[in-house]
Amino acid sequence: MELPESPTQPARARYFVTLVTKDHGPWLAVPRTRDAFLAVLRAWHEGRNGRILAVSTLPDHVHILMELGSLLTAGQVVSGWKAALRHGAGYAETFQEDFREYRLGEADEAEDYAQYIFLAPYRAKLLLPVQLWGGWWAPEPGLFKFPAALNEAGGPPEEWVNWPASRFAGLAGGK
Repeated sequence: MELPESPTQPARARYFVTLVTKDHGPWLAVPRTRDAFLAVLRAWHEGRNGRILAVSTLPDHVHILMELGSLLTAGQVVSGWKAALRHGAGYAETFQEDFREYRLGEADEAEDYAQYIFLAPYRAKLLLPVQLWGGWWAPEPGLFKFPAALNEAGGPPEEWVNWPASRFAGLAGGK
């Protein structure tokens, strides 16, 4: 049974969330741990009380674009992800207690946030545009237009990587 919508957080509210590892430890660069966290997100997504639109893990943080269901707040969802990673991965490291969240408004384009999330590891120079980032996941790639312009390897065009920071200045948390 679904609970009624909260007037402060309606169902299907979209959020851009950033979680940072404790002390900025680069433990998400470890494929086993990165994949364990992505598995936590997949399980939540498949639970059908919300959905992941796009995610990219970087060595010391993760960006997530999500849409909430009607049962939990963004804070409760994130808390659940953190707990599931600690238990599921058996990894001693953890995230910072807090996290950054921005609730997208009606005028905010999910496409812009997804592209920012996708480009984050490339703009951080963690890999070349001719490589595919293993920490990216978009369960419904047809939601976004930008993947049609990716190169044969699944990476971004070189000019996207070199866009000035001002290209993302309008996004909450975008740099």
